[in-house]
Parts: sequence; C-alpha cells; structure tokens
Amino acid sequence: MYIAIEGIDTAGKSTQIELLKKEFNAIFIKEPGFTSFGKKIREILLNEDISKKAELFLFLADRSETIEEVVKPNINKLIISDRSVISGIAYAMEFFDFDMLVNLNKFATDSIFPEFVIILKLEKEDLIYRLSQKEKDSIEKRGIEYLLKIQDNIIATCNRLEIPYLLLEASKNIEEINFRIKKAISGLIKRDN
Repeated sequence: MYIAIEGIDTAGKSTQIELLKKEFNAIFIKEPGFTSFGKKIREILLNEDISKKAELFLFLADRSETIEEVVKPNINKLIISDRSVISGIAYAMEFFDFDMLVNLNKFATDSIFPEFVIILKLEKEDLIYRLSQKEKDSIEKRGIEYLLKIQDNIIATCNRLEIPYLLLEASKNIEEINFRIKKAISGLIKRDN
C-alpha cells in the first residue's frame, strides 16, 4: 500500500514520519530528493530562482525516478511518502491547468498515485508562528497566503482525484496526531490483509 503524508511546510510531516519509522516496517520515501538524482534536483528547487515551467519539469523528473526506482519494485509493501503527486499538483495548479498537470503526472508515474493520503492542516496563526521560527526556503518566501492556498489545493486535489484522505489539525499535540495516523494506517493494513 502506497500512502502519502501531505501538508505545507512546517505542518509537521517530518516529525510524524520519524515517529512512524518506529512503528511500521515500511519503505519511507520523500519528494523531492529521495534518489541520488532527486537530491540534485532538490538542491536546484530549493536554492535556484527558475521559471515555473522548469520547476514543474524538475518535480516531474524527480517523481518519475522515485516511482521507477523505489515504488514500482515495492508496490506490494507498505510505502509511506513525505509528499507525493498530490502536493506536486497542488503547488503547480497555481500556475498551470489542473487536467494537464494530472496527465503529465500520470505520464511521469505510470499512473501510480498514492492509495491513501494523510493531510496535516495548519491554521493561519500557527503557520505564521512556525515560519517565524525558521529560515525560509524559496517556496516559503512566497508568503503566508500562498502557502494557505496550496493547503486548500492539496485537499481539492485529493477530492478531484477521488483519493481517500484523513484530514488532521496540525496544531494538535504531536502524540495525538501520531495516534490518529497510526490508527488509520493500521486499519488500512488490516483491510488489505
């Protein structure tokens, strides 16, 4: 089963994934930058000022490589991804047509999308506070309203692609969020067996 954990920057995805590594015998991946090729792409994406079209194609190249190298050979195992095609489309749909993005991503991934998504949702006040505590990368520098729009896009993308998801308030305490995520994943594993 291929599961994605989604949310905008500072929502707590990385924290939850570290906790899940202690609980589940799964293959953990991340976008962008999981493969050696992807690490080079991630550096460019986070540090270079490039056109939106170039950015889109770099994300697609990274996603394609991760699907080919890691997801396809392990599709019958539990795969938990920090981001996925969902946020890829959510970020890009601010600049490009949704249906075109879906088709490009189907091409890049051979139509392998997550089967279930866990979305960590931040309220505006929490996002402002969390961003104030860190140095911003090129995406975060686009501003609060931009990131909140992306968050809405993540939810809308799951709905439009009809991918089931669990929406969790990211401002809750870490243990409570982790309990809900573990319960959801355990239920999915049980259902599949």
